[in-house]
Amino acid sequence: MATLTLAYVVIPTFTSGLNTLSHILSVAEAHAKANGLDADAEYPSASLTEDMRPLSFQVQNATSTVRRTLARLTGTPEPVWEDKEVTLADLRARIAKAHALLKEADAAAVNARAEQTVDLPLGPTAVIKLSAQDSALKQGIPNFFFHLQTAYAILRLKGVPIGKKDYITSFLEVV
Repeated sequence: MATLTLAYVVIPTFTSGLNTLSHILSVAEAHAKANGLDADAEYPSASLTEDMRPLSFQVQNATSTVRRTLARLTGTPEPVWEDKEVTLADLRARIAKAHALLKEADAAAVNARAEQTVDLPLGPTAVIKLSAQDSALKQGIPNFFFHLQTAYAILRLKGVPIGKKDYITSFLEVV
């Protein structure tokens, strides 16, 4: 069994979550095709309620959380990505970019910075200082799961036949 380090917690967790996100988008595409629906018209702009952001935003923010968290954990500049995805193919490409960041992440650098103080912006003007480890465990991972779960819920609302198995299976696979 691997030693429990910050990199061991963060990188596989994000990787598995992105795998889940990719999987549920695949199920949505197959569902749309089987039912004569235009997946790009049905899903990216769908939301749970009128005052909630759509599926495209949920994918953008899940992947942005990966990007921001890795930048904080490695002490590297955060890559700039435009939030312009409007199709499922666009969203898949966005997920692939986040996967690439995880594959390139230097575990030793993540672990070395675990106790270093980082800035965590909260809204447009507030910033709190906390350890890189706390920023990942108390903000990065919970925020990632918020957007992953919301994406799942949007697709369920739209009738996509996904369930707990679709959500959890990637977390049970060895990454």
